[in-house]
Amino acid sequence: MPLREVSKVKVIASVALTLLFGSGIVVGMAWERTVSASTPEDVSDETKPERSGERRRMIVEEVSLTAPQKTSIDSLVSFYRDRMSELGQEFRSRYRAGIGDLREEIKEVLTEDQVQMYEALLEENDDRRRARPIQNPRQ
Repeated sequence: MPLREVSKVKVIASVALTLLFGSGIVVGMAWERTVSASTPEDVSDETKPERSGERRRMIVEEVSLTAPQKTSIDSLVSFYRDRMSELGQEFRSRYRAGIGDLREEIKEVLTEDQVQMYEALLEENDDRRRARPIQNPRQ
């Protein structure tokens, strides 16, 4: 296989992996949001403000929990929320590393002029992304 085709295959594989990781992030965020939601409106209403100190009702609360059951479930939810948050942090770190690797391999395919243009475009894109307000549905 000629070198040009190998590079093209690497770029395609890198893009496919990046898309796969990105879809994993989206699914993970949707899952986390769904787990703690009690109604479809809770899942779909991204802008619904929550009062401080108030937590979302969960579907399981509709089965007439006893006080010990409620305490146990609250503990489980807290444990898994923390665990999912840790997994999200680990994934984001690995995702960023993958993006960095992809960008470096793309540069290997480009000419010097193209690399300069590509880096400038990446910088502009990164600046725009950093300037966007962070949306955290669990505020």
